[in-house]
Amino acid sequence: MPSFTVKSLTAQGDELEQGRRKLVHAFGAEARFRFVANRAVASHYTGIFQSGADCVIGRLSLATKPTDTHSVPALALKFFIDGNHPSVNLQVMNSIDGQERYNFFEKTFSNIIPPAGSFATRLLAGFFKWAAIRFGARDSDPGHLTVEHLADINVDGSKVAAPRAPYQLLFKPRPAAAARFNGVTMQDDFRIRLTDFPIGEVLYDVYALDKGETIEQAKLLGQLVLNSKIVASRYGDEKLYFQHNMQR
Repeated sequence: MPSFTVKSLTAQGDELEQGRRKLVHAFGAEARFRFVANRAVASHYTGIFQSGADCVIGRLSLATKPTDTHSVPALALKFFIDGNHPSVNLQVMNSIDGQERYNFFEKTFSNIIPPAGSFATRLLAGFFKWAAIRFGARDSDPGHLTVEHLADINVDGSKVAAPRAPYQLLFKPRPAAAARFNGVTMQDDFRIRLTDFPIGEVLYDVYALDKGETIEQAKLLGQLVLNSKIVASRYGDEKLYFQHNMQR
């Protein structure tokens, strides 16, 4: 587990290295998305936040197998950059402890989540904290993933001279998305329900907060729009990789 957490912070690329396997978020479904920026708010930031992005791969997954008491949904995004540049990745969720029900779109996701509650999730969080310290992160809080790297580069591959990023992102699911998951139970395969979403549907409204702001002050930064059908694949479960990012 320690080597797994270090690799999650340090390894670049879009595929897991040979011999590695996913210990969490092992089952999910993928689609191509567009991040459509709200210019009125996005102009306050730089990089991908300001321009939006047309080539984004998103993975909707459960961190662990659902039980009769809870499920742990999460979203990972991979923004592709022109030229010889690695992708820029982002992971968001509501809580490492999960939720009592099975509606994937029940709760808002964020890059900042509350401390783990159960022993198992505290243990996992401890491994990530240890790895972050070893990695030299400025903020070793495993529940806080930075979004600064999305402000550092433009989608055309050019570097930003004076990057400006929000402190926190909120991915608020659209009511229509949540409605498609009404009645989902532990026995249902959430990936099958995801295939019902049509191309062009907005799944999340994305809000930004600057440091010191409250939830009530969140500003609509943009929208995450489906650009393809959502599909489950062995490749996504076994090879597709999303790097975690912490402040360095």
